[in-house]
Amino acid sequence: MTKFSGWKIAYALCAIYFLAVGVVYYGYAALLPAMIKDLGWSRGDASFGFSLLSVVSGLAAPLAAYSIRRIGARNTIIAGGGVSALGSVITYFTDTLLAYYFGVGIVIGLAVTFQSLVPGGQILANWFLRRRALTMGMFLSMGGFGAFIAAPAMAYLTEVTGGWREPWLVLAASGLAGSLVAYFFVRNHPDELGQHQDGVDASAPPLNTGAPVKKSQVYHTTHNWMTGEAMRTREFWVIIGAFTMATMGIGISTSQSLIFLVQDRGVDAILAASALGTVGLMGAAGRLSGGVLGDYFEPRLIMAAGLGLELSGMVLLNYSDDTVTLYAYAMLVGFGFGMAYLSLPTLIANYFSAHDYAKLVARAYLLIVPVSALGPVIAGYTRDLAQSYTFVFLGFAALSVLPVILLVLMRPPMPKSSTAVQ
Repeated sequence: MTKFSGWKIAYALCAIYFLAVGVVYYGYAALLPAMIKDLGWSRGDASFGFSLLSVVSGLAAPLAAYSIRRIGARNTIIAGGGVSALGSVITYFTDTLLAYYFGVGIVIGLAVTFQSLVPGGQILANWFLRRRALTMGMFLSMGGFGAFIAAPAMAYLTEVTGGWREPWLVLAASGLAGSLVAYFFVRNHPDELGQHQDGVDASAPPLNTGAPVKKSQVYHTTHNWMTGEAMRTREFWVIIGAFTMATMGIGISTSQSLIFLVQDRGVDAILAASALGTVGLMGAAGRLSGGVLGDYFEPRLIMAAGLGLELSGMVLLNYSDDTVTLYAYAMLVGFGFGMAYLSLPTLIANYFSAHDYAKLVARAYLLIVPVSALGPVIAGYTRDLAQSYTFVFLGFAALSVLPVILLVLMRPPMPKSSTAVQ
């Protein structure tokens, strides 16, 4: 019997996410204060680059889905690594806002999409069903583990080298390393290796072990939803709205917390970067915990709990005057966003099947990212004008209460033309 290769591929995808998102995305955030100081940019102007990266990564999701249809998810990830390295090198040489926006916002924004959730999630949805939430959680948690290492490491490297340019070469190498892992270890579908989803041939008669088969408590549709059909459901839009708020919150936190803590509150730069790294680490824990729980409890409830924790953490950020409050904020925001983030691909795959997964996730991000990306821009310019982040932090918390309630009340969508079962 051929050994099931799904777990080896899942581990490879974890390494890619660690390198492409954990190191590149969070490492860049840790370099931003030094870039602002050296180049004399305003916080709003610098934050626009962060928001542009988020917008482009969302707008590029349909392009990633198209690439998956034409060259496969594996080759899409490989191409993304080269694009990531190119963006990092452009930023290494930048002296102007225009070059910064192009290198970070456009090129790296495109690269992050090509090496993250759209292709990686499609591969995992192809290989796994019953352990889908767990593998998604493992995969997405690697971004947080990367952040825990990359954020303080980049801050330290900036101090040691006396500048922010050299760390960008480290980020370039990280993107290329993700391409190499995909080339050697990733395959798109079990069929390519003569295997089956979950390592089980669904057409084969079941083994009679005498043990009762336990029915899953998590909803999995048996209907292959088409993209337009899924987008006409109320449930799809509740998921979109809730995840938009979760993404907006983490964007505000990641882009503004170091500037707020270091320049407004006088917190030591390495301590503040460690707190940002803690956000990433707890995000990893939240994603992994959500992945474990998501195979046994409804992911909509996990997303609701995660968003509730995140909004609580943002309230604490506004009052971060001591180390305890600082790390409490980091733990709540990180763990909460991790749970919410894991729930998006799991909900889409469980509610609408793997059939159009890449297209649905691409459409979701096309809707989510432009709205959520306004968060850092609003935060940056509000601080420039009002000399305070209070309205942004507390306003986010207040607006997040409604989607939490809607998620709790939501039930699985039912197709009009077919039945679906747990």
